[in-house]
Amino acid sequence: MSAAISWSWMAPSPTACCARCRGNERMRALILSGGIYHDFDRLGSALAGILSAQGFRCEIVTHPDALAAALAEPADLVAVQALRWRMLGHEKYEPFRADWAYQAQPDLIAALEGHVARGAGLLALHTGCICFDDWPGWLDLLGGGWVWGQSFHAPDLEPVTATPVPGHPVTEGLAPFTVTDEHYRALRLDPGVTVLAEGHSPAGDFPLAWAKGRAVTLTTGHDLASLTEPGQAAFIARAARWAAGMTGETRA
Repeated sequence: MSAAISWSWMAPSPTACCARCRGNERMRALILSGGIYHDFDRLGSALAGILSAQGFRCEIVTHPDALAAALAEPADLVAVQALRWRMLGHEKYEPFRADWAYQAQPDLIAALEGHVARGAGLLALHTGCICFDDWPGWLDLLGGGWVWGQSFHAPDLEPVTATPVPGHPVTEGLAPFTVTDEHYRALRLDPGVTVLAEGHSPAGDFPLAWAKGRAVTLTTGHDLASLTEPGQAAFIARAARWAAGMTGETRA
C-alpha cells in the first residue's frame, strides 16, 4: 500500500485572508491526491496554488486514511483530486492494485459524513467522483458521479467546452472555457442537484459540474494544462470559495 504523505502549502502573502478568517489564520483546506494514470503530484501542487491564492491554508494528503486522520481537526474545505477505488473488473489494473486499490474504511466514511454534516465545503475534481466505489454514500454526498458499468469517456482526450449556467454564486459572471480533457458521460446525477456548467464535446452535451448543498463536483481537470486553463482555474477558485463559505471577490 502506498505511504501516506501530508504536507502544507502556504501562499507567500499573509494578506490574502478571507472574510471568515480569524485574525491572520487562513481557512483550512485538505486535498486528497494520488492514484494512477494522472500526474497527481503536479496536479495536487497546482490545485494547492489555486486554493492558496484564495486564502486557504492547504494540506495535501496522499492516502484516504490520512485524510480521515487529518479531519480529526475540522477543515473548511475538503478537495478530492484522486483516483482511489477497488480496481475491480479488468486485468489492466493488476499491476497497480497493491499500491493503489482502496476500500473505503469506516473512519474515512465517518470523517467525510461528519465534515459535510457540519456544513463544511466539499470539492470533487475529475476522478474525485470515481473514488470509493464500494461506498454508495460518497455519490450521495456529491449528488452524483461515476457509475461503474455505465459511465464512460472517449479513449482519447477531446476538446470540451464548459458553459457556466447563470443564476448561482459559483457561476455568476464566469465565461465559457475550453479544455482538452476527458468528457465523462452517462454519469449519475441526482434529482435536485444544481447543474453549474454544461459540457459540449464532439460526442454531445453532458453536464460538467454540479452542486449539492456545499459540495461541488467538476468532472474536468485531467492534466495540468486543463486544470490551470484560466477559465477552469477561475471556476475552481469560485467553487472552492463558495463551498467553504468565503465571502468577497475571487482573487486573480
